[in-house]
Amino acid sequence: MLSHIVNLVSDYERHHGERPNLVYMNETHYSYLREEMPGVWDHNDVVSMLGIDIALSDEAIRPHVATVSYCSENILIS
Repeated sequence: MLSHIVNLVSDYERHHGERPNLVYMNETHYSYLREEMPGVWDHNDVVSMLGIDIALSDEAIRPHVATVSYCSENILIS
């Protein structure tokens, strides 16, 4: 899962000319990702290692990345 997300980020950056700041995934994806990071215990460490935030959604059939804006309270806005 980690290599898949890294590839998604690279492809996005190549096609859009900017790095995404969010990856959407479901709980299963997140569990697989965490299994690949055994020395990382905290969610914030996962985000720091990826370099992008994570949004968990049951509707995310496949992980995908995006560039989103945040309001002042760090709540996602479209």
